[in-house]
Amino acid sequence: MGTLFAYQGRYGAAVNAKQEALKAFRELGDRSSWMIEILGGYGDALAQAGRGEESQKSFDEAMSLARELKNDASVAQILNYQGDSSFYRGDFKAAQSLYQQAMGVASHTTDRGQVLISRFNLAKAAIKEGRSPAAISSLKGLAQEADTLGLEYLSAECSIYLAEALVSAKDYSRARQELERAVARTEKLGLRTLSAQGYYLLATILRATGKGKEAAPHFRQALRLLDEIRKEAGAEKVIERADLKSIYTDSTRSL
Repeated sequence: MGTLFAYQGRYGAAVNAKQEALKAFRELGDRSSWMIEILGGYGDALAQAGRGEESQKSFDEAMSLARELKNDASVAQILNYQGDSSFYRGDFKAAQSLYQQAMGVASHTTDRGQVLISRFNLAKAAIKEGRSPAAISSLKGLAQEADTLGLEYLSAECSIYLAEALVSAKDYSRARQELERAVARTEKLGLRTLSAQGYYLLATILRATGKGKEAAPHFRQALRLLDEIRKEAGAEKVIERADLKSIYTDSTRSL
């Protein structure tokens, strides 16, 4: 449930659900791979809610147990979670380093999902560090692989970040085509955060191509979604995330 709430941009509910799961597993005295999953997932939920400073304790405990159980797939997962926490703080260099470590560990496992997530994370960090051409070449294939594995959220993320990379490269026509498909998908699935990112990028394209009046409704839609997300108890800090703060600030200024 916590994972589903996070996909929907219901970050406060995600934190609460994963906190309840963690409490139950502590009461059971569980020391299995499920405990690693729940500890790491709880830290990730906090980071997604803009509360990264609260997440490190859970990550440390999860990593300790993962190494104790010699579970490399879980080690890779936690490294990806820690990379995301750095990404949300705007420390893209640290994020890339953690994603690279995750890729190194995941590549020695049979967990295709973690390999794919690590590759995606490296691509999104590359975009933020101004290396969009390298990301463009990989993200299209990553989206298709995610679909093959049934990872719809990851596939949608790949499409949104591919569009961002194309916008950075000023390939506005391809970016708009990618976004129109991606936003229709995120809206259908109820993925509010990805939808907000998509609307913002559409607005950015329209503004850059001299269509400011057409851009305004998309900026408003991005703001509306982010305001809805941050109104939920426990998610008040969400727009302090670097990836969302820039959207919120620029959209507000543009309107």
